[in-house]
Amino acid sequence: MNQTLVADPTAAGCRWVDIPGASDPRGTVTFCETGKSVDFPMRRVFWIHGVTVGQNRGHHAHRDCRLAIVAAAGAATLVLDDGRVRERVRLDRPNRGVLVETWVWHELVDFAADSVILVMASHNYDEADYIRDHDAFRREVAERPAVSR
Repeated sequence: MNQTLVADPTAAGCRWVDIPGASDPRGTVTFCETGKSVDFPMRRVFWIHGVTVGQNRGHHAHRDCRLAIVAAAGAATLVLDDGRVRERVRLDRPNRGVLVETWVWHELVDFAADSVILVMASHNYDEADYIRDHDAFRREVAERPAVSR
């Protein structure tokens, strides 16, 4: 499976989303609105920060929850795996993120120092929604009927 950085994600339903903003001499404000930048109602927002260079985050998939992931500051590489395609995209712009669909394994690796990764989720936290074992994820994906997105 592909492990090099790709320009555009191709894992099942995953895609770049542009996040609008406005700039003037005082700086820039970037904002995300349900139905515009992100096509799902946001139920939970969290950010990952203070990650020591060399550490990784994520390493799971969701059965029901969709995510939009943005590097609000700094950068990290997002690994996407839908059971057929495994690819890497670099998150390094606060005005562009990746929509991660359900049944896509995702990992955050190669963090730049002082990065802040913002995650917008379609569902509240529910441990039962998580698949935390990659082998179990691969088995469950293989057993699912093909879904067109």
